[in-house]
Amino acid sequence: MQNLKNPRSRLKLVRRYPASRIGTFLLLLLLILGLIGPWLCPYNPWEYAGRPLEPPSLAHPLGTNDVGQDLLSELLYGTRTSLGIGLAVGLLGVVLSLLAALGSILKGGRWDFVIMRLVDAWLTIPPLLLVLLIVAFVPPRVWVLIMVLSLFSWAGGARILRSQALEMQKEPYVEAAVALGGSPVHLARRHFLPGLYPLIILCFLVQTRRAILMESSLAFLGLADPQHKSWGMMIQYGMKFMALGDYWLWWLLPPALALGLTLVSLALIGFGLESRFEPTLKS
Repeated sequence: MQNLKNPRSRLKLVRRYPASRIGTFLLLLLLILGLIGPWLCPYNPWEYAGRPLEPPSLAHPLGTNDVGQDLLSELLYGTRTSLGIGLAVGLLGVVLSLLAALGSILKGGRWDFVIMRLVDAWLTIPPLLLVLLIVAFVPPRVWVLIMVLSLFSWAGGARILRSQALEMQKEPYVEAAVALGGSPVHLARRHFLPGLYPLIILCFLVQTRRAILMESSLAFLGLADPQHKSWGMMIQYGMKFMALGDYWLWWLLPPALALGLTLVSLALIGFGLESRFEPTLKS
């Protein structure tokens, strides 16, 4: 397998597989908009910038909402919120998955049994219903949403990483390291983590994609933090005015398109990486 620790190898990986290249370009574009969006906003998204339901114009490229707030400013701020929550949940979720998988393998015995039974039980819980129940009774804050979504995103990744770690445990170099008295930290850092690196990336992409979709769904249902603009919140309000004419075109379609492009970009990156890591998938 190509050495992915080298930055040049990662760059060649992106260039070699068109799916990864297209997905990476789209994701980087959205991330840049999320990072510098507040400085690009022509108006404060919480302030009244014009007449209600103005059509797109030079002053308001996407028009205004029902209270006169600029929709382009809302979209740029919502990009930061939706992507920020998704990436935070993806990162925290994959860390929890990795800790559970390595703890199960390195400890073994009773620890392995307890952790895997916990994973099995966690996978049987319908995440959306329980997240709705928790968010309905907990103050809708961004950090609360990140923690709740992370708690329901780690189990599947833990099972996948553990399965790969079990195969690695049979390798001669791992058995030799164990026989020589290698500590769990040494085994994880020098042997398991490098071998699990491809799956860690894929788990991160999958969990980030699910988190962005889940956050948008909760915002669409009105269970997100009202102090932070998001794509789901814009879609929710935009759908209320679909019967009043073509206002929804510049209110609902831009956040829906941004959400769709984000999900597609993460999926394309994942497909490209799977083709690289698993040669039988190249066709």
